[in-house]
Amino acid sequence: MNIKNFFEDKFVPVAAKIAKQRHLLALRDGLVLSLPLLIVGSMFIIIGELPIQAYQDFMASVLGEGWGDFVWNDIFPATTGIIALLATFGITKSLVDSYDIDGLPAGAIAVAAFFLLNTLDAENNMWNADLFGAVNMFTGIIVALVVGEVYRRIVQKNLVIHMPDSVPPSISRSFTALVPAAIIIVGGFIIKILFRLTPFGDFSGFVTGVLSAPLKAVGTSYPGMLIILFFEQLLWFFGIHGSTIAWSFVDPIIQTATVENLAAFHAGTAIPNVVAQPFIDNFLQIGGSGATLPLVIFLLLFAKSRTLKDIGRLSAAPSIFNVNEPVVFGLPIVMNPFLVVPFILGPLVIMTITYVTMYFNIFPRLIGVNIPWTTPYFISGFLATGGRIGGVILQAINFCVAFLIWAPFLKSWDKRLVLEEEGALSER
Repeated sequence: MNIKNFFEDKFVPVAAKIAKQRHLLALRDGLVLSLPLLIVGSMFIIIGELPIQAYQDFMASVLGEGWGDFVWNDIFPATTGIIALLATFGITKSLVDSYDIDGLPAGAIAVAAFFLLNTLDAENNMWNADLFGAVNMFTGIIVALVVGEVYRRIVQKNLVIHMPDSVPPSISRSFTALVPAAIIIVGGFIIKILFRLTPFGDFSGFVTGVLSAPLKAVGTSYPGMLIILFFEQLLWFFGIHGSTIAWSFVDPIIQTATVENLAAFHAGTAIPNVVAQPFIDNFLQIGGSGATLPLVIFLLLFAKSRTLKDIGRLSAAPSIFNVNEPVVFGLPIVMNPFLVVPFILGPLVIMTITYVTMYFNIFPRLIGVNIPWTTPYFISGFLATGGRIGGVILQAINFCVAFLIWAPFLKSWDKRLVLEEEGALSER
């Protein structure tokens, strides 16, 4: 059995099953729930912190000194600052919905369990707002998955209070959730008491110390990025949405690292993490997975075959906004063993360049704002690094390197298509 047949027969079916796995889908959909708020919050941070002195002076003259304080005092706590709460609710609801059960009450119960498993600030008798942010993301994920499974099992076993059909659905739904809520809250309280007897103090302390930190260290490391990126591109080659599968495992880790960078930027301290969300969306995926924008530029400028010229024109506009399905399936790159080499090699090389240069602070690290993945290249690099030209220069280097990797393969593919088109014309 050759390598291609092995992947088609053994690897691809497994990957397809993973792509449909309900818990991974719930994780993805639950995190997506917070994406609009993260992006809006990031846009306000860019507005308030853009490092252009003339701009800052102008805004201060119009709105007064400290004009940007609203970003951190008001916008940030209401958007990025509640990402763990949103994830807890969204993941639970999505998971329970996947069993054809109403997930809305389960999401509310999961949020209550999240609060229960955290500890009040005893001195002020209030919740510490830091608990709701990315530092508690893993706690929220675990609570969401456990509550979702417990809730749906109770409902499926019909251990619920049923109301007559004449009762309005909203009220009936509340009574349906009554027994699951009682069981989950009592169970959560018992877990809380048990963790008070440990050195961790509470469940969140255990998750952060034992699970979150090691996973983050692995998931945001250079070897971790290398492996994940390789499998993402390989899955795309077989026609499977590699980005959905590969990054769903590490999205919580990446989001945590992103918010840590944002906190450091706010505090004026050194940015701690090389890898954050824009590292993937805005530096590696040049025009989409596989760094295909340089490919499209090559087709527009240098292709001689009619086929490649047409694909280049059709793919140009979507590629500017990092949508590359037209070129991935139209060229095609999918199931094309010749073009898979630059499709995999290009992202691995530019990831290495980006990681190394940011690690040694040759180019600025990412300040932790979430830039929409559809933001055109070069603009995104400027914004993701807090308005620093170094981000644009690094993107330009990555673009040129990816172009040079694609070029020889595309020249050969173009020459082959020209011969095929000339042969077709001569037969007419």
